[in-house]
Amino acid sequence: MEIDRNYSRPLDVHRWSNHPEVKAISEYLWHSYFIKEFPESGRGNRELTPKKNQFKVLLYDLYVAWLEDPKLSIGIGMSKRSFNAKSRYNALHISFKIVEIVKIAERLGFLEIKKGSEISGKITRILPTPKLQKYFDSTKISLFYFQHHKNRETILLNKKNKAGKSMPIEYDDKDFADIPKMRNELEAYNSLLSQSFIDIPTLEYPVIQSEKNKHSKIYLMQNNKFVRRIFYRGDWKLGSRFHGGWWQQLPKEIRGDIYINDQSTIEQDYSGLHLNLLYGLQKRNPLKDPYSIDPILNLEPIEQRKIVKSLILLSINASSVKMAFKAFRNIQEKNSKAIHLTDDQLMLVLNEFNKKHPFISKYLCADKGVSLMNIDGKITAKVINHFTNKRIPVLSIHDSYIVPNNLSGELRKVMNKAVREALGGFEINIDQEGIGFDQIQSFRNMDRANIGSYEFGALKNLDRTNGYMERKFEHDKWIKTIIE
Repeated sequence: MEIDRNYSRPLDVHRWSNHPEVKAISEYLWHSYFIKEFPESGRGNRELTPKKNQFKVLLYDLYVAWLEDPKLSIGIGMSKRSFNAKSRYNALHISFKIVEIVKIAERLGFLEIKKGSEISGKITRILPTPKLQKYFDSTKISLFYFQHHKNRETILLNKKNKAGKSMPIEYDDKDFADIPKMRNELEAYNSLLSQSFIDIPTLEYPVIQSEKNKHSKIYLMQNNKFVRRIFYRGDWKLGSRFHGGWWQQLPKEIRGDIYINDQSTIEQDYSGLHLNLLYGLQKRNPLKDPYSIDPILNLEPIEQRKIVKSLILLSINASSVKMAFKAFRNIQEKNSKAIHLTDDQLMLVLNEFNKKHPFISKYLCADKGVSLMNIDGKITAKVINHFTNKRIPVLSIHDSYIVPNNLSGELRKVMNKAVREALGGFEINIDQEGIGFDQIQSFRNMDRANIGSYEFGALKNLDRTNGYMERKFEHDKWIKTIIE
């Protein structure tokens, strides 16, 4: 099969499984083909992880990718600098030895390789050949039996390299006192997510084409739910948002179809969170409609307001006026009126907004966004921890949260409490998509005279495909093995 370089994902160095059938196949392949390629050497430097276990990581990840899509290749760096066995971000201590295993697997006819270049950034892609696929076909082990290694790091400290790419850097737990507590909380959350059935019932196969990249697909697989907390620019005071989980890649209109443990969901988010956070930091209440300014662009009020909102939100994250204007134009649709606005016109909008909001004007175009993300990360942590402690999965998309449909009222209370604690008593408006079961029941209890007006049938109840039901069956079967 021809390898499509654009259709791939990186090797997951934390892929693992303790399923006896999976282990049996890996043991058979290792002892039948690979062990003879690694004669015992004398004393010397030994790998932190034995070669056999590194082979297993490679084999397991190839199998998972094959289950997702037989055409999906895996990208792997073939240079020594691609693997730091002692890194905290490499819990299984995968070393450069895995590259030798890849080359041997190709020579033995188990792998097809499309060579890349570390310098160009197009690393080597690998794909199982029919010879290896034959062994994959011989087992019917589902994705639920493949987990990330329990020691995979959940707290990341990122910093941009010379090429401008954000990369994780090493740190010590003593660098920041909250690290152990954050890690324990996130490990509990990931454990809950791994045991929760999160899916979209209308999908026969859990894959959605990415809107941003025609070569990319979003896999709604149960092994694609791992969440990390990332700090930015090598600074524990910047960032701290929660990243990961396939739901973060979905557009909002599709997120409404997510089911958690076979129950429909509701999504709520803070309205204008960062703008409101700026006001809260000044101990002031924001204006009712902060994006409404006097007519200055010769546009309809609704259209002008949309432009104001977009520009201001980008200005909060921009480091300069020039960068704010550039970011604004980059997100506009081609031939739209907004994309043709001149710098002078955008400056008029910015100045008019600043006159209306003098208390926060100093924060615009001043690179304040990463600091505010540190606050919204703490708010999200409070929301996640509340529901995790109750064994209820909540899905976060930065300042937006998804819970089962009967918990909309509780989610609102928790969100209000979290933001009050962060802003010393101030609250922020919360927007909700749809209506929750608990809210309808509350309406019916309060207004018994019109009880017939509030019907549960009006809520979204999606048809479940055969594929969805099969995935649920596999999940339920796997959960029983954990309980037993």
